[in-house]
Amino acid sequence: MKGIYNLSILVTTLVLLFTSTSWAAENPKERIDYWQKNFEELKPEQDPRAKSAYEIFNRLLNAAGKRAGVIPRLFIVKSDSPYIPLAFAIPDGGIIISKKVLDICYKSPERGHDRLAFILAHEIAHQIKDDFWHMKFFEAVDLSKEKNAQQNEVLKEVQAIAGMTDKVLAKELQADEYGIIYAAMGGFNTNAIVTEDDQMNFFEYFYQSMDPGNIKGIQRDSTHPTPKQRAETVRARLKQVLEKVELFNLGVMFYQVGDFQKAILFFSEFLKFFPSREVYHNLASSYHQLALKYYKEWKGEDQSSPFKLSLSIDPETRASKITLRSAKQKSPEELFKTHIEKAIEFYNTAISHDPSYILSYNNLACALITKGEKGDVYKAIGLLEDTMKIKPNPWGKEVLNNLGIAFYYAKNLGEAKEYLLKAHQLDPKYDAPLFNLGKLCIEAGKQAEGKEFWLAYLKLDSVSAWANFIRQSLSLEIRKQAPTSQKVKEVEKILDLEIGAYDDEVPKEWGKPITKEIALEVEPYLLNTYPNGVMTLSQEQEIKLIVTLDGFSGKTQKGIGIGTFQKEVLSRYGIPTKILEMTQGTSWIYEFRGNGIVFKLRENKIVSWLLF
Repeated sequence: MKGIYNLSILVTTLVLLFTSTSWAAENPKERIDYWQKNFEELKPEQDPRAKSAYEIFNRLLNAAGKRAGVIPRLFIVKSDSPYIPLAFAIPDGGIIISKKVLDICYKSPERGHDRLAFILAHEIAHQIKDDFWHMKFFEAVDLSKEKNAQQNEVLKEVQAIAGMTDKVLAKELQADEYGIIYAAMGGFNTNAIVTEDDQMNFFEYFYQSMDPGNIKGIQRDSTHPTPKQRAETVRARLKQVLEKVELFNLGVMFYQVGDFQKAILFFSEFLKFFPSREVYHNLASSYHQLALKYYKEWKGEDQSSPFKLSLSIDPETRASKITLRSAKQKSPEELFKTHIEKAIEFYNTAISHDPSYILSYNNLACALITKGEKGDVYKAIGLLEDTMKIKPNPWGKEVLNNLGIAFYYAKNLGEAKEYLLKAHQLDPKYDAPLFNLGKLCIEAGKQAEGKEFWLAYLKLDSVSAWANFIRQSLSLEIRKQAPTSQKVKEVEKILDLEIGAYDDEVPKEWGKPITKEIALEVEPYLLNTYPNGVMTLSQEQEIKLIVTLDGFSGKTQKGIGIGTFQKEVLSRYGIPTKILEMTQGTSWIYEFRGNGIVFKLRENKIVSWLLF
């Protein structure tokens, strides 16, 4: 996030100058191997903050995606020399940050992860948009240290038109907006650093640290805002962004609890503000899930899911006027066709926004396979084969798995098995191809081989409905699912508050909440965030969702809290009613009589839960 605004004195001109010269095209600093060879790396084993940086970087990539043709990589420079930019993106996919970035972000350790997520997300936004402003400024600093007369002329030319900064400022503001959204999509508490961080003005501190006046030979333009002025401006703007991000987050929550119509409502409203591939993808996924629900009603449970397709939501954002027709008005077959077409439409829109967005290609192929009309399977095969040509291909195993299933339906069992085996070889811990290989072999009469694949599957997944299907097919002991009802005393609560309570029943000791009104329907929603780390969503004063936030220290009725390992959840709650794979983790859903609980897991540990 090098020189976000204050360094923009030189940047616009430099982009014009250096992109047209062979010097820039051949500049070794635009490749990550230059930094790896010439600078000492701060490695994860040397500093726990560096370890966290790599974990945060990977989470953000899952949320934001990647630019086609590059391999995103993070490199942390151990030196904190003033001549090294704090953070910037380079054309080959690299994101370079200096150790000083960690010092700045973790000055108040409790918000370090969230601050660093914003900085890295800002640079990822530059990377995706192919904006390398910061790299060009670093080149200018290099020029300022040279004595070559021709290069000095370049600097004079830069100074002559240094006031042309409007485009740079617009790009930086856009990167800030995308950065805060990507960080929120990755599950980071961006609200904390933008609106709640009273210990220090993070943005002012960061901009002061990047002030051009700190670099020898570079003078500040007195007509430009000071770091404090810029910090207050960006904080005010990002508060507006965060108000909209809540719509996206609530869409994800309703998706998690299986209320896909409500998810569509919130994603659609956010779409008006942030019309991006991720939002179109999530809308498509919500319609897709509704289509699968009606498909089961139409075809029957036994025929609804013969193979395990790789379908994933991207939880990273129009529907106050969209009304879904109910099952009473249309047959399940008609509802399935309506919703699968909507899903296909939105997946195609997501792809039109980013032709390299493999997640939507993959889900679109799933929708075409499920639609099952003449020619759809072959369309899916062509789509997936085209997807494999996009490099690098971060969703390769999912694409290979779905190709295997598509070829099965195309009556080419040899190709089907080959692609499923390739998916398994690419990632032996990926369970879907093992399930599909087992089913394919058993249907082909190869019982022993099929059983071998299925037993291998059970070693990776022992809790899902797919695992129980295998046990039933192989006459093994069936794992019990979560109970379908609970005694009154076992109803899930968060600090004695349960779903269906009213806003005025929230205990006074929770403190005064921060309240936001979200007017999407005739009766608006109220979002209340309390100081104890709990958030409630209510409508007509009745609480619909209760959510635990970062820092919440309470437990569920069965003693599960943030940080608990998933095996403990399994031992105390049993098999989940449903499991949703999402790019920021996994959601385990338990449905009871009239209520339910969703555990959000990342790296096999609970990071939050919600009641619905």
